[in-house]
Amino acid sequence: MKLIMDFKADWHDTLKEIMSKEWGMDTTGFTTDFPVHYFNAAQRRISAKPRTQLVSDTFECPAEHQAGWDLIQQKVKDGGDLTPHLSKLINNPEDTDPMLNDWGVYHLHLGTDIQNGFARRTGPLLFARVTDEHFYAVDVYSHGAWTESEVVETVHRNWPESVARWVMHGVRGERLTDTQRAALRKKHTNSFFLTKDGTTYGPIGGGTAASGHNIFSVIQMDVEHDRLEALERRLVEITDDVMPELKKAGYTNAEEVIAKLVLTEGFYAALFPDYRLLINFYPRDV
Repeated sequence: MKLIMDFKADWHDTLKEIMSKEWGMDTTGFTTDFPVHYFNAAQRRISAKPRTQLVSDTFECPAEHQAGWDLIQQKVKDGGDLTPHLSKLINNPEDTDPMLNDWGVYHLHLGTDIQNGFARRTGPLLFARVTDEHFYAVDVYSHGAWTESEVVETVHRNWPESVARWVMHGVRGERLTDTQRAALRKKHTNSFFLTKDGTTYGPIGGGTAASGHNIFSVIQMDVEHDRLEALERRLVEITDDVMPELKKAGYTNAEEVIAKLVLTEGFYAALFPDYRLLINFYPRDV
C-alpha cells in the first residue's frame, strides 16, 4: 500500500482557513511561502487574554485621550479584544510593521468609538510591548514616531529583565539617529540599538527578513515544514500499526490510500477520507 499525502499543502490550507474565516483576510494568490504571511499576520495581532499591566516611569496620556486609555486598560485587565485599537492594515496579509519587527513594540489607537471593527483613529498613539503575561505601556507618542529612540530607552530603563535575552554581549552597537534608523528599516536592514548607558540590543522584535516580514515568520515556516516532512516519514513507518484500523474501516487491497493532515487538540492526526478514519499519531504543542 502506498500512502498519498502532502502534509505541507494540508497545513497551508488550515492556515488559510484561519486567516480567511477567523481574521477576514483575502488569501488568494499566495503560494509556497504562505506560512510566512500567516505568522507575520499572527505576530501583528494581540491575543485576547488577561495580562498584568505595567506603566513606565515617564508615561503620560493627554487628557483628551484619557477615556481611550481607560478603555484599553480595562481590556488588558479583562482579556478583552484589542484588535479594534490596532492598525487597520492588520487585515492586509502582505503588510508589515517595521517598528514591531525591530523593537517588538505595538502602536494602539486611543479612540473609544468603534466603527467597522476599529476604534476611531487618533493622532497620539499608545506604544506598548505585549507578551503572553504582560502589557508594558511605554508612553503616548505622536503618529509617525516609529523610530523615536526614547521608546527603547524607556523599555530598557523600566523593564530590562523583559528584554535581557536580546542584549548583545561583547558587541557594541552604534548610536543611530532616528533618520538613519528609518532609512535602514526602509531597506529591510537590521541594526543594533545602543542605549545611553552603553547596553547594546539586537532586534528586540526578532528582526526583518529581506522580504520585510519578521524573521521569526520565516524561521517558524521552515521549522514546521521540516517537522511535516518528518511526520510523513513517520506515518509510513507505522503503516503496519495503522493497518488493522484501516481494515476495520473497510480497506481491502487498494494500492494507494490518501492521508490528510489534521491538527487535533494535542496531536498531529492523519485523516483517511476514503475510510472516514482519523488517527492521532504524533503529539504536538498547543
